[in-house]
Amino acid sequence: MSAYAFFRVFNLLKTPLENVHCWCSSVSDNIMDISTLSKSILSVALTSNITTSIATNFTYDLQPLLSSSAEIYYPGSEGYINATTRWDAYTKPGLDVVVKVACEEDVQETIRYANSHSVPFLAISGGHATSSTLLEIKSGIGIYLRGLSGVSISPTDKSQALILGGTLSGEVISELWDLGKQTATGACDCVGFISPVLGGGHGWLEGRYGLMADNLISARVVLANGTAVTVDNTQHSDLFWGLRGAGHNFGIVTSIYYQIYDRTPDIDSFATATFTFTQDRLEEVFSIANQWLAAKYRPVELMYMGLIAFDPIVDSKPIVQFQLRWQGADNIPDEYTDPLNALNPVSVIQSHISLLNINALTGASPSGPACVDEIGRQLFPTDLDSWNVASLRAVLDIFSTFPASFSNSLMLLEGYATNRVLEIPSDSTAYALRSKQLLAAPFFTYPPNDETLQRDMIKLGKQIRNVMLNGTGEKLHAYVNYATGDESQEALYGYEPWRLERLRKLKKEYDPLGRFNFFGPIKM
Repeated sequence: MSAYAFFRVFNLLKTPLENVHCWCSSVSDNIMDISTLSKSILSVALTSNITTSIATNFTYDLQPLLSSSAEIYYPGSEGYINATTRWDAYTKPGLDVVVKVACEEDVQETIRYANSHSVPFLAISGGHATSSTLLEIKSGIGIYLRGLSGVSISPTDKSQALILGGTLSGEVISELWDLGKQTATGACDCVGFISPVLGGGHGWLEGRYGLMADNLISARVVLANGTAVTVDNTQHSDLFWGLRGAGHNFGIVTSIYYQIYDRTPDIDSFATATFTFTQDRLEEVFSIANQWLAAKYRPVELMYMGLIAFDPIVDSKPIVQFQLRWQGADNIPDEYTDPLNALNPVSVIQSHISLLNINALTGASPSGPACVDEIGRQLFPTDLDSWNVASLRAVLDIFSTFPASFSNSLMLLEGYATNRVLEIPSDSTAYALRSKQLLAAPFFTYPPNDETLQRDMIKLGKQIRNVMLNGTGEKLHAYVNYATGDESQEALYGYEPWRLERLRKLKKEYDPLGRFNFFGPIKM
């Protein structure tokens, strides 16, 4: 055992029992197993690109400090491949090793080890982020959180759930459903649950419950120095503000307490109607959507997802799809469907679906096309106040020029109910886009391993983003969870000077060395 490992184990054995958590049985177990571990070092080095010396360092120095359930994966191993498989094949952080953690202390020890060796690290849960800033990680350590997952209702407060750091969004929806509960979640089952919380978190129930960040009650956060703290309205309240909207900058969240709500028949299902139109109806469809936005009364039950997409069976040109949803009824009120039906859609598909399966309608269930890994994926987000139909027409015209390689791409035009979102004061969290009503982004899907195609995609994505902006007369406002990586700090976190000043102060206090600078970084 190295001197580093001995020093850490010695200090752990001196730790009071109430602070030990998962250490009591794990340290001695791993010391006893170190000879067994050493036998695998040569095998690891021979079957991967990692050097024998690096593998030796991790095995001897770090493994003894981890819980008995934690695992270390090297390149070429099945565990490494599973942990580093990403939604976007082109956004591949440079990771020399992955630690599959099993408890909070594993996260702490891995960060301390990385700090002592000046090695970057990255938390991994769903692996969906596509920001180019992730590519700045070189020779890093992946902290794989999927071994730290689960959902349970608080025994003392049935309106709160404990959600562990590696849990996926679909798992939260399913577990709570079985427990007779629901909550604000994302609109894709295969993403990590907590990461979207840290960036705000849009979803189908935000009109009723607010953003995901608005439902965060408290969090356990491992900071850049390896310290673990509880963060809420009374403990580290300044960090609690920053965690809700810019949280990726301040630590790794190992668990949260989260607001949950009772399922009742009037709110746990949706009436849906999917309208498909030829492209000539684009302006009329989104003019109707603008009328809903401008209405004095906006029902919390009404939400939709618009798409510009390709369907050669319908038309050789891009088509328009409008997925309308109404929460808690068997049918959508006629006042919302009649104007769309009057436009003579190519087809209308109606259904009644539970919250448990709502994400399947957009292909975002675990087995759906939106959850397929290791292909080209990218978004260029723009948050808006209303639909500029001239800009949408220009976007559709750009889509008409796409080569066949981009035929699975979409223009996402998301219109969630925002009733509860707008009721919450804008300055109460770091999320800066609360007043924005709409979320638009080209969602590119294309073959992997083609750098020419990647360059073409970036050019088209920026062109579409500029077109959407030109119709607003505003500066770019971009949802950080969809971030491309080239956005300014102001675009992600707000143009009010006080916001960035407050975030920079938090960054200086909690991450002065920029250890969490690989996603939407706040620069000091």
